[in-house]
Amino acid sequence: MPDTQEVYAAEDLFRGWLDEAHRSPGDPVRVRVGGELREFAPETEVRFTDPDHVEAFVDKVLAHVVASQSVYDDGTGLDLATVPVSVRARRGHRLAHYERHELPLRGVIAIPPREIGGSWSLRAAVVLHEIAHHLCSDDGHGREFRTTFLRLLEDLGMPVLADMLHTAYRVSGLDTGVDDEDRTLLRIGRLLRQAERSSNEAERDAFFAKAQALATRHQIALAVARATATDEERREDPTWETVLIGESGKRSLARYVRLVLEIARANDVRVAIYTTNTRVTLYGFPSDISIVKALYASLVTQMVTDADAHLRSGAHRADTRLVWNARRRRWEERPVHGSTARAAFYEAWADHVGERLFAARRETQAAVIEAESPSSSSTELALRAKEVEVVDYFAQMQAEHGVRGTWKGAASAGHAAPGSHHAGVRAAARARLGTERALE
Repeated sequence: MPDTQEVYAAEDLFRGWLDEAHRSPGDPVRVRVGGELREFAPETEVRFTDPDHVEAFVDKVLAHVVASQSVYDDGTGLDLATVPVSVRARRGHRLAHYERHELPLRGVIAIPPREIGGSWSLRAAVVLHEIAHHLCSDDGHGREFRTTFLRLLEDLGMPVLADMLHTAYRVSGLDTGVDDEDRTLLRIGRLLRQAERSSNEAERDAFFAKAQALATRHQIALAVARATATDEERREDPTWETVLIGESGKRSLARYVRLVLEIARANDVRVAIYTTNTRVTLYGFPSDISIVKALYASLVTQMVTDADAHLRSGAHRADTRLVWNARRRRWEERPVHGSTARAAFYEAWADHVGERLFAARRETQAAVIEAESPSSSSTELALRAKEVEVVDYFAQMQAEHGVRGTWKGAASAGHAAPGSHHAGVRAAARARLGTERALE
């Protein structure tokens, strides 16, 4: 079949990298791709004892995919993730394979057991390959299969494994059908949608730091490419885009703007704010603006959801204020209004998540720079050149667009509702940035 040998070679390389990570847990895996040294901190790859253990894992994977509402359509409207899969022991020890049975419709994965020499196949990288066959209408190893495998890893909250597999495909000369920039935005989007779909705190492993780290690595690669491009080559130039925050009169617009500012700060984007707080204009490179918009769309949903839960719990009523009762002619202590508690919650949430996004960016940049050879400072110089280019462009646009003044935001509500302020910090911390659990 076309591409089969290349896919096997790429996945051998991929599994070799995972073996290196398995031997030295906690240490990054360093891979040289062309002239670039890449560093990966992969998620845990699950290992298995026998085919029964594999079947329990397969059931959990398919249940996770269905629960996340990520549909793998076979072209007729059937979601292949809803089709059951069983696992059986295979007699031969050299191969694992997938087969589809029609009556009744079901999938079967055949795995050689350990006692006949099948230990090589009792690992997630091999089993997920076979699950990708189940979720793909293409029987071979072509572009559709490879895209399905990458998407499956991303849907399971394993973006680094997806990045490593994507790299292995590219090293082996395989086109995945999605260019680097589009795939980066797809990965970020899937990470954020996972957070939005989670129904409880234990499952709401938001992966925001992983999304930010992925974005930062992508931004670094583009910055280095821009710095080394010749005048004749096509270069990405700064631009601007206006984004609607909310309709005039809607509450909390200033707090939403505050969240945009925190996200933009972590992604080399400058912001001009309408006096009504209904819109902002983002200035920067197109890829960075796309990342800011994707992060904001998800984070604002998370922030509102957390605030709603805080207010429903009634915990905000512990914050009180003194009110003069004219009829009784005395001061009385009363709970703060729900809108004040919400404002305090939003402020703290936006500030704390912003700090964590910026920390993820700073750590990722430091890791990339440290991985360079001591004689090279190309990344650091490229990032500085990019920053200067954005600053100069923003100054030019300020003059052309008549942008004046300094945004003052809204009066702080934290002092009026300290309990809600602290609750906002705790909720932002529970996003558990970059601490996703392995699927076991």
